[in-house]
Amino acid sequence: MSDIIKNKTTPVMKQFWGIKDKHPNSIILFRMGDFYETFEKDAEITSDILGIALTKRANGAASSVPLAGFPYHALNQYLYKLLKAGHRVAICEQVEDPKEAKGIVKREVVEIVSPGTTIADNYLDNNFNNYLCCAYNNGKAIGVSLLDHSTGEFFATEVYPTDFNNIISKYNVAEILILESQKDIFAKCNSIKNIVINFIPDWVNDYDYTNEILCDHFKVKNMKGFGFSKKSCSIISSGIIMHYIKENFQDKVNHINSLKTLPYQNIMQLDYYTIRNLELFSPLLSNNKKSTLIYALDKTVTSSGSRLFKNWIARPLIDKLLINNRLNHVQDFFDDEIFIENTRLLLKKTHDIERIIAKISSNKCNPLDILNLSTSLKTLNDFKDLIPKKSSFVKGLFKNIFNSKKIISIINNTLVENPPVNMNKGYFIKDGFSNKLDELRSISNDANEWMLNYQIELRKETNIPSLKISFNKVFGYYIDVTKTHINKVPDYFIKKQTLVNNERFFTDELKDFEDKILNADYKINQLENEIFNNLCKIVMNVSNDIQSNAYLISKIDIFSSLAYLAINNKYIRPIINQKFSLKIKNGRHPVVENLISDNNQFIANDISLDNHQFLSIITGPNMSGKSTYLRQIGIIIIMAQIGSFVPADYAEIGIVDKLFTRVGASDNLSEGESTFLVEMQETANIINNATKNSFILLDEIGRGTSTYDGLSIAWAVTEFIHNKIKAKTLFATHYHELIDESVQLQ
Repeated sequence: MSDIIKNKTTPVMKQFWGIKDKHPNSIILFRMGDFYETFEKDAEITSDILGIALTKRANGAASSVPLAGFPYHALNQYLYKLLKAGHRVAICEQVEDPKEAKGIVKREVVEIVSPGTTIADNYLDNNFNNYLCCAYNNGKAIGVSLLDHSTGEFFATEVYPTDFNNIISKYNVAEILILESQKDIFAKCNSIKNIVINFIPDWVNDYDYTNEILCDHFKVKNMKGFGFSKKSCSIISSGIIMHYIKENFQDKVNHINSLKTLPYQNIMQLDYYTIRNLELFSPLLSNNKKSTLIYALDKTVTSSGSRLFKNWIARPLIDKLLINNRLNHVQDFFDDEIFIENTRLLLKKTHDIERIIAKISSNKCNPLDILNLSTSLKTLNDFKDLIPKKSSFVKGLFKNIFNSKKIISIINNTLVENPPVNMNKGYFIKDGFSNKLDELRSISNDANEWMLNYQIELRKETNIPSLKISFNKVFGYYIDVTKTHINKVPDYFIKKQTLVNNERFFTDELKDFEDKILNADYKINQLENEIFNNLCKIVMNVSNDIQSNAYLISKIDIFSSLAYLAINNKYIRPIINQKFSLKIKNGRHPVVENLISDNNQFIANDISLDNHQFLSIITGPNMSGKSTYLRQIGIIIIMAQIGSFVPADYAEIGIVDKLFTRVGASDNLSEGESTFLVEMQETANIINNATKNSFILLDEIGRGTSTYDGLSIAWAVTEFIHNKIKAKTLFATHYHELIDESVQLQ
């Protein structure tokens, strides 16, 4: 809208445009009384997404503007739909009492919500993290930072540009921040095409500024203690995220207590293609979630446990001691089915501590959230008493546990057992907690008795048996008299309202009573909120320790669930070693065997690879199970290296540093890449990055070109892997001629 038209608008629209100019990339939810209104282009977008009416608002000399709105109490219902559609939303509230305002009510943006920063329950999937990511390219490496604002988890790392797609594909990224000057650098990254992108002004790209904002938040002199070297590009990416969060959430970030380096070099490398081809998190060719590994393995009973388990699958370990440590914890549960059952029953009583802490930090919690926090912390204490004496590894988890008895006691002594979710209803602070509150409640409670006695007194005095004293928010307290008895109304009754069938009155005595009661109720509400806010501060003072306990609950959930899975699916504990060998007897595909019926039992199979025989050629007709066999071996390796038992009768796993797959035929025509070109790019990625300790799964190479050219490519790749890389390799192919090649290579 031009400045000339803006100057001719109504005061409200001038106020709106002043706010919109400051937040041009956000939909403004403009609070007007009991409604949130949107105007102009925002209204058209909102109307379309929410399916609400698009109307017009009179706008002085500037004619009218499009308008769409909804009641303020329906904010959560509609906000998540705008976020799902990929929009940023600025919530603009009335920040002064309309009764005291001189002229137009003052309004300010109190919060900006985006897909990667929201903590709204309607938007979030409890079993998935919701990451805000920032990527910063310094020319040599890319700093990648990931923040789940709903839990406070904050990670950062540096990767080579060629590994960027791989790391993004492992995490549920809802929004990504990129500098305006780096649009072109990231434009062709496949991993971010379906992610909401927000471009950040280049002035934020300053090491001193980003380092300062991080040091200021974590109250440290430098970031060395967090594992970041000076001038690290991950400091810049992390600082940009903190800048974005603090700017949008008005500094409500106290639940972000740490920044951890994201292990990248010390975990098994899974590239974009492998995560996709093995269907770890998303189905490859359908929307059937049952075909994914996470669906088959995730038997956790807590939301935080499910989120952590997904991170474990995305980042298998390559350290024998760490893997065996996890297996030992699973073994403790596996050896005692009653222990598993009792643990799972107890964990089902817990609530999502991480997200409750985020709500408290953002001033979006209610008394029930705090009480659920207390219940969850108590559950962890109760679990400690369940641990059998022989379960030494599980006992070891409690060495550095935060003793939460004091905070549990404070919460339970402050809040009633069944507090209302709506704090406006009051009565969520226990009687006896505050003498002042008890006195005010006594006045309020006595009021009901006084009102009943006054009603009886007026009925006798006026001889009107149907006379009632009632209350509503608009008219306050009033005396209700039907038209039938209107001639009996005494002179000292003062008329308040006329309705079709009755009249409403008040008296001086009732007015005095109303002032006294409403004043008491106001003070009760004010005092209860003051007590509750103080309780939230007490909780936040130990939020770091509480989050540590929440992490412990998640790990207990995972270990007990993996044991539960192993017992029910007849999995065995793998032997983990640093040798080159891979031996599996009667291995099974964990997803496929879940999908087929009992009458079509999965046919188990073996594999044996070592220093002398590390490359196998697999041939056979279509639909004979070659691809299933390849994927099965890759999945069993991943399961073993996350610390899970595996579907087999025997499994000896030599640790794999990188797992590669080249499976199926696909193209990327939008970028001018044919099926054959995509196939060659995937193959080149494997050839250039695999090591002797890697595992390669090749399902056809060279099928996208002529027979002899394809055979030549497959032959050359096979020779190169065998003679140069020497990685453990399974190669499924229709080129039977490669059998002769494999014999020669022996």
